[in-house]
This record gives sequence, structure tokens and C-alpha cells, in this order.
Amino acid sequence: MSHDVADDTQGEETPEVPLTVLGLIGALARAMEDHQKEVIQPKKDAPKDLLVQSFTDDKRTDLVIEIGGQKVGHYKVNTTRPKFVVDDEAAFDAYAEEKGEIEVVIVRRKSFETAVLTHAQRDPETGVIFDSRNGEIVPGLKFVPGGKPTGTVTWTWETFKKRPVGKDVLLAAYRRGELNELLREMPELLPGAVPDSTDA
Repeated sequence: MSHDVADDTQGEETPEVPLTVLGLIGALARAMEDHQKEVIQPKKDAPKDLLVQSFTDDKRTDLVIEIGGQKVGHYKVNTTRPKFVVDDEAAFDAYAEEKGEIEVVIVRRKSFETAVLTHAQRDPETGVIFDSRNGEIVPGLKFVPGGKPTGTVTWTWETFKKRPVGKDVLLAAYRRGELNELLREMPELLPGAVPDSTDA
């Protein structure tokens, strides 16, 4: 009886995909990956330089993308944060040595530098930089204001309950052909586009 059950179970198993088929799928995935890097990636990155330039010219920090009145997502120009950095290595090394924070190899301890930079403050009237923990003037530092573009731009999909609904909205419009006119100059992005052998 148990032998019959074993036979029935074997009959219900899904046949494995042959290695040759998996290999073919793998090769196709590689071809599409190359197509992505060479053809699609530049389109993906196309807004970056114009957005950074727009930030420089007009202080525009983001760009909201919509289709059919529905929000797809938005680009945000990443900017630097204000921070303190070591400007005069010799002066700061002398300060670190005075505090006993020089290691045997005659370099200041990284933990000391991080702590001092973290607690550094600047007197708005004199511009003097001091350690907020003890009020001591810290030589060799300068203040670098933030707000300058880093040269990178972040894309964020519109989400609802942590689900990227903006992607769904865009892909649905894409499948319906609503973007075909817009993409007529980029046939490689149209539905059904397949890279030819020159893209490999």
C-alpha cells in the first residue's frame, strides 16, 4: 500500500527544467542585461545633469513626475551637508598631541578627530571654531557650508502602504501604449522591443 502512495507522489512531481533551457534563459538574461546597461541606463540617468543644473540656476530641489494626473514618483537633487573638516593638518596634529591623542605612528587618532569634528561649533561673530564639550578653541579646522549639489540625484517611486504604486501606474500606462508617442524617438523602450545583435 505504501508503495502505491509513493508511486502516486512521484507522478505528481513537477518535471525539472532541463539545464539546456536554464542555460538559454541565462544567456537571454545576460543579453537583456547588456541591453539595459548600454541602451536603457543612459535614458534612466538622462534627467540627472539637467536637474543638477536647474538646482544651480534656480535652486530647484526636486521634480515630480505624473502621468494622467497620477503621481509616479519624484527626483530629488542630493546636496552636501554643512560640516567641519581639518584645514591645517599641522595645527590640528599639534592640538591632538597636546591632548595625548597621537598614536605611536605619529598620526592623530581617528576616533579623536571624529569626536572633535562632531562636537565642533563656530562662533558666528568671530568665526572661531571651538569644542562644545569644553569651550576650547580648536586649531586647524574650517567650516564648510552645505547646500551645494553633490552631483547625484535620487529617484523615489510614489508609494502607498510601502508599495511602489507609482511604478504600477507608469507600467500600466506603458502597456496601454499611452507613452508610445512620447517614446517614438526611442524605439528600444517601446513594448515588445528586443535588442538586436549589435546591442550584445
